[in-house]
Amino acid sequence: MSLRTGLEKILKDLSETLGGDILGCAFARSDGLMITSMLPSGMDERMVAALGATINSIAKRLCENLNKGETLRTLIEGSKGKIVSIPIEKDVILITLTSEKPNLGLIFIEMERAAENTKALLSKSVRS
Repeated sequence: MSLRTGLEKILKDLSETLGGDILGCAFARSDGLMITSMLPSGMDERMVAALGATINSIAKRLCENLNKGETLRTLIEGSKGKIVSIPIEKDVILITLTSEKPNLGLIFIEMERAAENTKALLSKSVRS
């Protein structure tokens, strides 16, 4: 299985597990470029990747400057849904877009599981 296919499978599994709570998800690079995504039709994936990377960078800087340790996740709450991002490795970010009133606890658990699966896939890819 290729790296891209593995990442697409992780997004598909995440989306299926969370059902209606998640409207879209993506892997982006920390430089703002999209790796792969499952986003709603008409959504600009380049914008999602670029803004997701910006949010991740700001959260990382805040945690470092305020002595809060490593960034675990970033949550932005909007009136029509939430955006949750998790840094994976140093150059990869998992971004999810949620419904208006999602089960955040389940989203956090499943995103952490997806992050662990991604780390394993990336380390296997590096060894190959």
